[in-house]
Order: sequence, then structure tokens, then C-alpha cells
Amino acid sequence: MPDAVHASQRVALWHEKAASILVAARRQGTQVERLPVELRPSTVDEGFAIQRKVSDALESRTGAWKCALPQPGKVIAAPIYDADIHRGDVCRMSGSPRVSVRAEPELACLLNRDLPPRRETYSEAEALDALGHTHLALELLGSRYSHPETLSFPELLADGLFNAGLVIGPRVKSREGATLADLPVEFDVSLASVGEEPVMCAGRHPDRGALQPIVWLVNFLRVRGLGLHAGQAVITGSYAGVLELPVGRELHIGFGDLGTLPITFLS
Repeated sequence: MPDAVHASQRVALWHEKAASILVAARRQGTQVERLPVELRPSTVDEGFAIQRKVSDALESRTGAWKCALPQPGKVIAAPIYDADIHRGDVCRMSGSPRVSVRAEPELACLLNRDLPPRRETYSEAEALDALGHTHLALELLGSRYSHPETLSFPELLADGLFNAGLVIGPRVKSREGATLADLPVEFDVSLASVGEEPVMCAGRHPDRGALQPIVWLVNFLRVRGLGLHAGQAVITGSYAGVLELPVGRELHIGFGDLGTLPITFLS
């Protein structure tokens, strides 16, 4: 038993050391090439454990989660912190000056009530019943690594899978009698600056719907002693990949018939 305790303590210390590097990069607005070889996660479980240590060390409330249905060797789940969530039509970016922002157009589903950890699996009906309004959103992308495209998935998971912030925009326009199940799989995404013709692209949800990833996330967190809480938002994948959005210009991001998200990024 003592050997098992010591082994557990060594693993916890390893995760804390790895997390401290990523936390420092977040706080200082800097990047590292990658974690030292002795601190790198090699499995999804190790990557997620380091991610949780980052959250603990930041002491910032989780205001949202990003997720997607799992893929072979990949688990898509990461927190977005309250301090990085923006509401309104102006978003002031922290860090060094920039000319553009990388963002993904998404739908943010807000929770009306808690879904705490428990032994029993949450049914689809239970998970979806906890959801309230849906909002237009932009996930803001960034990394604490200087060359994330060269790294393994567990290393990216440890850093939160490019989570750098979230813009929560207007509520989705809904038809009378429509339910969450009616959220579209496809819609045209448009991008326009004031006085310019919009640029259009065909949008499609990567998991063929925004709701099933939420049901998966609830139960993924449940078995790890974590839950979702009223007021949090959940985003489940970009409808149009990554957009390069200019800083300093009044933008209007159209989500088909669901509405328009106005935003101006300031650096």
C-alpha cells in the first residue's frame, strides 16, 4: 500500500509540474515550444489530468466547456474560463497587439440547472432537459505552445485544445414551437464588415448536430467526479472551420436564419 501511495504522489507531482508551465504561459501571455520530455503526457487520461491541474492552479471558474464526440485516440473536452468569456459587441483582446483573431462560429447551449456527478448515467432526456437558451457564439483560438501543429494529441489536451476564449452573442432566433432538437445541422455562415459585401461559406456541424456531444460530455465528466452547472455554456464544434477575423473593424457574423452576431475586436 505505501508503494501505491508513493506512486500516486509521484504522478500527482508530475501533473502539477507540467500544469505549472502551462499556467505560467497563460498568465504571462507567452508560449513554450513544448513540455519537457519527462513531463509530457502520452495518453488521453494523462493529458486530461494535467488539464484539470491547470484549472485548479488558475483558480478561475469554468464558465463554459468545449466538446465534440470522441474519436479513436481522442477525447474532445476542455474548459473555457470565466475571465475569457466576452458578452456584448466589443471584445478587447489581451496580450500583445495583433491584426487578426482566429475564431470558430459555434452555437452555445446554456444550462438552466446543474448536472452534478453521480453514479448513474445521465439519459439523453435528462441532459437535454437541463439546457436553456441557445446563443450564437465564437470560440476564440490560441495555444500556449509555439508550434502546436507538431505536438501529440495528449499534449494539446493538457493545454485545453486551443481554448483561448468565447464570445457569447445574441440568442438564436427560433420558430414558434421549435425545440432544441430542431437546431439545424447546416446553415450558411456569412462574414461582413460595415459597408462591404458579405463573404459566404456553407456551414455544417462536424458531429451532425449540436446536442449529442453535450450528452456525451455530461457522462464523460460524471465518471471523473465533475459536473456541469447552471449558467455554464457548452459549445460542440465549428460550423465553418476557423475564421481569420480582422481587429479594429465592426464585423457581422451571420448564422443563416438563426441571427447575426455583431462583434468588434480591439487589441
